[in-house]
Amino acid sequence: MHRETILSGRRLWQRARPFPHIVGEGVLAPDVYRDVEEAFRSELSRGLGEAAATSPPTHRFARTVPGYGAHVKALTRETTGALALFVSRGWHDMIAGLWGIEATGDVDAALHHHPVGSGDGWVHNDLNPGWFVDQPKADGVNLSDSALCNYQHGPADPLGSSSLVPRETVRAAALLFYLANDPWSPGDGGETGLYSSLHSPVSRPAAVVPPLNNSLLCFACTPFSCHAFLSNRRSPRNSVILWLHVPRAQAEARHGARSIEPWRSR
Repeated sequence: MHRETILSGRRLWQRARPFPHIVGEGVLAPDVYRDVEEAFRSELSRGLGEAAATSPPTHRFARTVPGYGAHVKALTRETTGALALFVSRGWHDMIAGLWGIEATGDVDAALHHHPVGSGDGWVHNDLNPGWFVDQPKADGVNLSDSALCNYQHGPADPLGSSSLVPRETVRAAALLFYLANDPWSPGDGGETGLYSSLHSPVSRPAAVVPPLNNSLLCFACTPFSCHAFLSNRRSPRNSVILWLHVPRAQAEARHGARSIEPWRSR
């Protein structure tokens, strides 16, 4: 399918405050969006789990991130159908082009489901490391795979039995695509809050992006790309979230080594 038939043709808007970010509504062509939403709902209908040990994210949505209120299901190299759009080369290159990023082709992507009443998140900037092994798809996109490599910390196998050598990258751009949500109204919650500082109270965002169906939020990951999930009081909040990456040395040269936020130790 050609790019012109995937996107709706509506413009994306770049905003400068509180940090540079891009928003868009009615992003996908109506028939493409319908297929994507149906595929998301089909995955969600498989049920929810509480831990990866009992509900592997490759089969069902599960709470796999400590302290994070959403159930998550990873998109992998085996992902097919409408949802494969988000891990395609064209999608990767479109995001990289928006920010002029020489991305590595490495992508971490997942479906996210916040049940009604999920609590506020925390203010963070997404300038974090990401580890990958080289097993790209035919189009060159290389997806994170927790069975081969821990995305946050490196090798998954402490004995080093795998011949694949993990390498470290740093997140360079993030995209949130909102879908499969009830019609949103002010007061429903579930927005993404944007902040001027990591020390800003989560309850006082400088701007908010509502979770409108077929809309997106995209930004380069920098020390200043501060954002957080805001509690959804009336309906679930569903999205596809993905990150592009650059080599760590490139991120350090641009932002400084101390600016890269380490993950909490396991």
